[in-house]
Amino acid sequence: MKYLVSVIIPTYNSENFLETSIKSVMDQTIGFKNIELIIIDDFSTDNTEEIINDYCSKYENIKTYPLVKKTGTPGAARNLAIKNSNSDYLMFLDHDDCYTKDAVEKLYESITKNSSDVSIGKFQTFGDGKIVSEDWIKEDVTLNSIEENLLFFSINNIWRMIFPKKFIVENRISFPEGVFAEDLTFMVDSFLNASKIIFINDIVYNFRLRQGEITSTSLSKGIHYLNGLTEGYDYTLKVLQKNNSCKFYDTILNQHLSTWLSDLILSDTISLKEKKELLEKSSYLFKNIKNINPFPENEENKILMEKIKDSKLDEVYKYIESYKFSKKINQLEEELNNKQIQVANLQTTKGWFKYKIKNIYQRLIKKN
Repeated sequence: MKYLVSVIIPTYNSENFLETSIKSVMDQTIGFKNIELIIIDDFSTDNTEEIINDYCSKYENIKTYPLVKKTGTPGAARNLAIKNSNSDYLMFLDHDDCYTKDAVEKLYESITKNSSDVSIGKFQTFGDGKIVSEDWIKEDVTLNSIEENLLFFSINNIWRMIFPKKFIVENRISFPEGVFAEDLTFMVDSFLNASKIIFINDIVYNFRLRQGEITSTSLSKGIHYLNGLTEGYDYTLKVLQKNNSCKFYDTILNQHLSTWLSDLILSDTISLKEKKELLEKSSYLFKNIKNINPFPENEENKILMEKIKDSKLDEVYKYIESYKFSKKINQLEEELNNKQIQVANLQTTKGWFKYKIKNIYQRLIKKN
């Protein structure tokens, strides 16, 4: 059976969130009968696979296909789903997020009425705190080429976009497998090949913001993730080369490499030796930037990125070492301050008890 839209969910160990995501697809105003939902599991170790199989047994338009091996990233799952999809349009959904009720209808209407190659909507966060994306866009926008507004390269979330399957297949656009930042590569390839891009001024996606994600995520990012990002950026570089579009390298990678560098410096889970090795391995990505200009602006990152570009890695290592040392000093000072507060509280409590005991003793004497 042919459907209007195929929604693709790659998943792993999502038993606590997956059914909420599925329900958001089933409740779409376009009608669930018009949607093919494909869920690909990456060898979960919880009850995710059982949940998927249960839904597949109840609904003929919910499908799953087995991966050959565990990859640890969403690329292979999405590629498999695209290959097996039975509709003319493709959308993506992360396993812990959900659509707004009319997301599929609005994006489908936008892409079919405008005959565009990509249609995009806004997203909002839910959970801890609320953020609405692209506050600089106040109305619907039509681009006949990505060159008309390079700011669109900063919109790299494929889960609030819709694509014609024919456009994806004919241009041989796919997700890199086994790496992170795979959605950046897919999006850049799509934007470069698109003859029309539509942005609708509507919120279509709810992105789950988990506790502490804004302030503490960088501290926990490990070497596997940061290494996987650089491998993903390398795929993006190859896509730019394939499309003869290396002139956009600075626009795209200034933003991502600046964030990557901050995450590397801030990470508490990567040793100093590993940070040096990772920086040396990825330095060629910085050297390819012609004009260092971090986005958003960050003067400290700009200086460090220029040093990497100029092969002054020893100076960057010293900065990382000094940052780690100063951070340790700050931690010790914070611990000492907390101890002093505890002592002060204890002294206050002790003094209060002394006062109460003396007061009770004096009252007893008066009574006798």
